[in-house]
Amino acid sequence: MACTGVGTDDFDQIWTDMGQTVSYQVVTKTEDPMTGEPTTTFGTASNQIVIFFLEDQRFVWDKEGLVEVGDAYIIAKTSLGVSRYDQFTVGGQTYYVDNVVRREVLGTDMMDYCTCFKVA
Repeated sequence: MACTGVGTDDFDQIWTDMGQTVSYQVVTKTEDPMTGEPTTTFGTASNQIVIFFLEDQRFVWDKEGLVEVGDAYIIAKTSLGVSRYDQFTVGGQTYYVDNVVRREVLGTDMMDYCTCFKVA
């Protein structure tokens, strides 16, 4: 049988087995061109399915090498389009996304691995 490649639907079972519904909110940060003052715009929250785990529950999802340590991590489908500063709430605690790394398999973008920190 010839290998025909992989697709993002190959990981659908992972989201079925390990996915958790979170309240997800797109956040945009911009700077005023005249004053340099930052402006934060919060989008409307929506329920999204991601794989969420706390730092002390981290599994071997990391590539070898240096890994930024956060308070929590999410793995999201690439179609969600997670970006830095986006926020999500799970279990009454809000986190913001600090870093997004796109993971690929055989040259196909499969998922976004996000390092997250608690919102104080």
